[in-house]
Amino acid sequence: MANNYRERPVALGELRGAVDELISNALPLGCYASQRTVRTIFLSQTGPLGLRTVLGEGEKWESLARRYPFFSYHEREMQALQGIDVQSSPDERPLYFSSDAIPEAIVAEGKGISGVVVGPVHAGIIEPGRFTISTGGESVVHIDAQLSYSHRALEPWFEGQEALALAPRVARICGNCSVARSWGYARAIEELAGVDLDDGTEFARLVLAEMERVHVHLFDIGSIAAGAGYDRGTTAALGLRERICQLNHLVSGHRLLFDSVVPGGVKAGILADPEIIRTTLRELRDDVARFCDALLAKRSLLRRLEGAGVVERSLAQRFAAVGPSGRASGIACDIRAIAPYGAYRGFAFSEELAGGGDVYARAELRVREIARSFDFLERGLRELEGRRLPTPRQVEVAAGVITTVVEGARGAESISLALSATGRIERLHVISAAYRNWPLVTRAMEGNIVPDFPLVNKSFNLCYSCVDR
Repeated sequence: MANNYRERPVALGELRGAVDELISNALPLGCYASQRTVRTIFLSQTGPLGLRTVLGEGEKWESLARRYPFFSYHEREMQALQGIDVQSSPDERPLYFSSDAIPEAIVAEGKGISGVVVGPVHAGIIEPGRFTISTGGESVVHIDAQLSYSHRALEPWFEGQEALALAPRVARICGNCSVARSWGYARAIEELAGVDLDDGTEFARLVLAEMERVHVHLFDIGSIAAGAGYDRGTTAALGLRERICQLNHLVSGHRLLFDSVVPGGVKAGILADPEIIRTTLRELRDDVARFCDALLAKRSLLRRLEGAGVVERSLAQRFAAVGPSGRASGIACDIRAIAPYGAYRGFAFSEELAGGGDVYARAELRVREIARSFDFLERGLRELEGRRLPTPRQVEVAAGVITTVVEGARGAESISLALSATGRIERLHVISAAYRNWPLVTRAMEGNIVPDFPLVNKSFNLCYSCVDR
């Protein structure tokens, strides 16, 4: 398997110009540090590209976030975990904090401005996060999000671990992107080792990834219905999701498909009867289509979704939005189309895009993407009929530095990996679509009314654990 990752050295003084040049025609993926080396990562049609900048003794990182707000979380993380001194940052607060040292929230000031605080303890079964809402009357002027109440500090713990043995831990960073992240991690190890996989294994990985996409999209649509107060829609969506989670367990042994994708292939015994799976998915597809048609025809619900939480295309671009959150604002950011990998290389398809950028656009786009996923599943399972999937290949771990990117249910999932000659982790940087899109959630609420916060928030439906990894 060819290693598509490219890397070039860029001096600190030349970095801003290089970023300006790349950002116009490549998808920015963030930046991360390994000791005094900072890599700024982009994705082009030829694969991931890293700009490698080595900071000299006492040299400070000049913040990119003032020009490109997307980099703010990444730079704050470099400062917190790698000790990189970031200057001119638009937000100098620590990204991670302890429960007894929570930094002050950023609030709007002025006549008639009042504040509402939501969290960190929430009404539902949900991870902790605090949202400080500045309002003028009912209209939201500004929201400040503070996450990391459950920060696990996994990345420092990863260092020194055996790469192959670590795969199950990587799969469990988050339950909503287990297949996508496991696939990205497996690809990183395989590409460094020069391992090629057979077509059947690649189609099996595609099937697993699309099954994950369907169950996550159904959960998100149900969450949007809940945010709008339409409990019947929530119950129906979660009932459909339950059916595919049961199918996930049947084909992989786990409802969330943990450990189904492993370095060297897929879990032994997985997807044993493609024809039965196809039949079950066809029945589910019909029921999902009927549910979605009825949901989006309900006028009282549409009045809540339309015009709420609008993210203009220009704002989505500034924050490098990914996944359905970006595509609902007209941003082409589907990794399967931009830089196809695995069995996706054999598919010619155009991205699902919308232009409204509101809650309705994010819901309707997911509906279309579910239909596309069922198309992928039908083709993938047809390709698997009559094939006997091999057991995972033995991978001889090779030293090197690499970044891989795959398209998870909520967008770009990237793995940046540095391996030693002994097969141990020198650096593993894991960035999710949720991490990338969280800053956009707060901007989407500006100009909306306070009661719309649950609805707008659920239209992104981002997880906390991907930030708190």
